[in-house]
Amino acid sequence: MDWGAHLSMLVRTLSDGSEPMEANGRRASSTRRACPSCGALIAADNTDRLCHRCRRNARTELYGPPLLTDEFWDHPVMAAAFAQRDMGALLAAYRHHPQHVSRITQDRMASWLGISQAQLSRYETGENPIDRIDRLRHFARALGVPGDRLWFDRIGIPSQAGPERGAPPDVLGAAWDASSIARSVEETARNDLAISRRAALSGAAAVAMGPALVEPLQRWLHPLQPLSRWSSNAAISEEELAALQHVADGLRGWGGRGGYGLARKAVLGQLEELAERLSRAPAGPTTERAFFIGAELSKVAASMSWDAGMHDAAQRYYVLGVRMAKAGRNDPFAALCLAAMARQMFDLGRPEDGLELVQLGQYGTRRNATPTLQALLLTREAWAYAQLGKVREFHRAVGQAQDCFAQRRSGGEPWWLDSFDEAELEGVIGARMRDLAVHDPAQAPQAEVHIRRALRLRDPARVRNRAFDVISLARTKMVAGQPEEACALIQEVLPTAAGLASGRVVRKLQDFAKEAERHRDLPLVRDTREAIRGMRTA
Repeated sequence: MDWGAHLSMLVRTLSDGSEPMEANGRRASSTRRACPSCGALIAADNTDRLCHRCRRNARTELYGPPLLTDEFWDHPVMAAAFAQRDMGALLAAYRHHPQHVSRITQDRMASWLGISQAQLSRYETGENPIDRIDRLRHFARALGVPGDRLWFDRIGIPSQAGPERGAPPDVLGAAWDASSIARSVEETARNDLAISRRAALSGAAAVAMGPALVEPLQRWLHPLQPLSRWSSNAAISEEELAALQHVADGLRGWGGRGGYGLARKAVLGQLEELAERLSRAPAGPTTERAFFIGAELSKVAASMSWDAGMHDAAQRYYVLGVRMAKAGRNDPFAALCLAAMARQMFDLGRPEDGLELVQLGQYGTRRNATPTLQALLLTREAWAYAQLGKVREFHRAVGQAQDCFAQRRSGGEPWWLDSFDEAELEGVIGARMRDLAVHDPAQAPQAEVHIRRALRLRDPARVRNRAFDVISLARTKMVAGQPEEACALIQEVLPTAAGLASGRVVRKLQDFAKEAERHRDLPLVRDTREAIRGMRTA
């Protein structure tokens, strides 16, 4: 076969709408034409609709993705897809990007990625979420996605560019002494205050995973460096400490109200001021207690960032929470931050990383964990087993968590574990049994029992937690093959969810919509999915 002639024929196929030709191959008109792609004037001897450069690009695109500039990835179409942290949305945005010389069909992109057109269609619609790290990496490499744009693996595809201007400090690699911890917190909070949420969502670095995350955090198990020669400035007074605690108590109440706007900025602003004060404070009991207050604020900032969809920022503040708790001589609270980081890994589909973080917290508090902290860490361990489909290990961890919880003594637990009450224990166990039911449907009935018990015990004032319970119950009904009952529950909770302005609640509803897609022929399912889509748009 004459491959040159075959290629020319393919390019001509892309260049439909060319002008009529005379017998000698020249244009019927001598008028210079403009390239419809780039606007440049086309040479008189060019018989194509496109200029030579665009024609060359079109030829390249026939057999593989084209080389793209930063302008392509900076386009609002791509920025919105990156903000969703969804590879399916990214594939769809890439295909429909307005800067392509020629249309990128699903068949064409599927051939680049080594999958079928039907698979690509399911990825783009969200019917099949892409959560395997090897597949995410493969698609990113195939399309040439810049490494600094990836949200799922900081070290998987290194960026060829240097560090971005205004990039956040490396909180994982910083030294583990009190003065370095204070400076790291101050720099991180100041950096995040200087950029808008939109900029953070569109240009943020990916979260760390695997050894890049777990190995640096193992250093929290070692003793902190002595503080005796740290500073000669005045110590933090009891009055100053009381004022700091009063402010922290007020800001902590905002943690469950969504991670947007002034609330998050207020937390970051107070955190920056506290860290600046700690960077000049000498060693002493009040300094250690001030570091613990900083750990509280860091955890609140992490929760708000996670709720707003900024996983990378959430991870930074969880790490800072661990570090500040260590400087504050409060290893149990550091373990609580590790447990929160593990939840984030579960949310990102990384149960192995989450399990390692939980086990790190369990080992670090093996001598001083209270029964409630032990129970909480065991439920996080069970969470990992549920996602991994390990039924026996799951039930072992759940049984141990229930035994530990039963050993609590009144007045023997720290106040920061008050939220992990019986309702929370039942809700977590039920939701995790629902996760396990994906692998073993026989778990669904018992999951419903635990979730309904959580709803009976849950304080009515904890509106967001109750919304999570109802969504978990609906997803359990969906796993059990009861789509209409599931949708009825979602319809009941939608008005409450709309008033919460919580990103995490919206994402849980989106998960339900994806799981309900296979029943889309049912009118109630269609209406419910449309209502969820409308709330997301609003």
